[in-house]
Amino acid sequence: MFNKTSKIKVTVDKSHLFTLGEKMYRESIEFVRELVNNGYDADATEVSVLIDDEKIIVSDNGSGMNAKGLEQFFTIGSEEKKANSLSPRFGRKRIGQFGIGKFSALALADEFIVESVKGKYKYTVVFNRALWKSDQSWDLPITKEPASPLDKEGTKIILNKLTKKVSLAEAEKYLRQSVPLRAKKFNVYLNNKKISAKTVPGRIVSVNIKTMYGLVEGEIIVALNAGDLDEPGVECRVKQALIKRDLFGLERKYHQAVAKIAGSINADFLPLISARSDFVIDSQEYKLFYQLMRAQLEKILVELRKQSETKNFQKVNQELQEVMKQIKEALLMNPDFIPQGKAVARLNKQARQAKAAASAFIEEKKDNPAAGEPESEEKKNTPEAVKTKEENAPETKPKIDAKPLVVKRIQLKKLGISCGIVSLGSDGPEALSQGNLIYINQDKPLYQKFYKKRDLLGLHLMRLITQEIVLMKKSRITAAEAFSWQGKLLQDALGK
Repeated sequence: MFNKTSKIKVTVDKSHLFTLGEKMYRESIEFVRELVNNGYDADATEVSVLIDDEKIIVSDNGSGMNAKGLEQFFTIGSEEKKANSLSPRFGRKRIGQFGIGKFSALALADEFIVESVKGKYKYTVVFNRALWKSDQSWDLPITKEPASPLDKEGTKIILNKLTKKVSLAEAEKYLRQSVPLRAKKFNVYLNNKKISAKTVPGRIVSVNIKTMYGLVEGEIIVALNAGDLDEPGVECRVKQALIKRDLFGLERKYHQAVAKIAGSINADFLPLISARSDFVIDSQEYKLFYQLMRAQLEKILVELRKQSETKNFQKVNQELQEVMKQIKEALLMNPDFIPQGKAVARLNKQARQAKAAASAFIEEKKDNPAAGEPESEEKKNTPEAVKTKEENAPETKPKIDAKPLVVKRIQLKKLGISCGIVSLGSDGPEALSQGNLIYINQDKPLYQKFYKKRDLLGLHLMRLITQEIVLMKKSRITAAEAFSWQGKLLQDALGK
């Protein structure tokens, strides 16, 4: 027997192309972005986008297309731009790549017309959704006619019979983000208004890194005001087109500082998924890019945090100093509220015990790193452990093993009262005292809220400090007595 080899014809249903085009592009405005970028690739110096309720017109003054160029324009996955990656006139790195977007356009309109002038001729292609879908042929009719004196070289694309309305505000925002507005000799207009890349006031950190794959270049901006940003993040671009914003996994570690991070970084070597909406994150190129950018951004954020902490220290130091001065004057006016005699001895003893316990804890951790770790449930629930807990429960107080941000001291006769601002966690107490030391928890939401308003922060600190001082006077005090004594101290401290 002889084996015979024959061929079968492989076809794709046209409806699948429409579906594919629609799915690969997140929004219909993506097609307008592709047309603007096609103008950039064609060495246009101007691209005009006109949008109304009935149609969209995108026109450019680029090099135009002849019949062969239009054939490539409608070819899915054409290799032309890969083979000629630089534009002939300005040497631009060409952006366009896949060409599937033509079909996504028909999710937005029932018809689009391509008019292109090149040399002495004008070429026109009409792409009608219903006719092309129903026709068995895959060909598109093209007309060629002599260009008139009014026809300037370039390409105009008209989307007729819109099925969806396009918001001008959304279109402007999207085009500002996704086309190379910073490129030289390239201007984009939306309904006759020039669209410019948004400028963010702030400190600019230049990035210029040579890698084995290519250049990573651009700038990271630390904005003066987070409100100047539409959204935080570094714009990651390929061939000047925005792919996505990223903070490179540093959002949680520096959750406050990243709110001021902006900028734009371009790396042409990064591989993209087919929809051009993200990078191929498993590629070696992207992994290197991510690692380099994370290191660059973290360096900036560490510096930003240090600056923030310095400003925080200066503000809190000044405010606490003023509050302690006012409280001292109020105590001198009310000497009966100052702890004396047995109370002073008790406070000094508690302070020594707290200090000794802290030192012992540190030494124990040095000798036995496992010390202080949580006990197992079995050990916790033994009768001896339960009994010990019950016996010690009344004396239990949170340990302070964090270094205070700032400490201020009131020097009184036979007694000094110190106050420190410390991190005890958002679930910790607002304030607590150990001996004659008062700690204010800066992690509490109320403290964070009042921190932004100096007059309220002072009142907040004064309330908490006077509360702890009153409790120092006597170990046991009624709520009514405490409220009355604290009210008198506050009144005299505020001079009212």
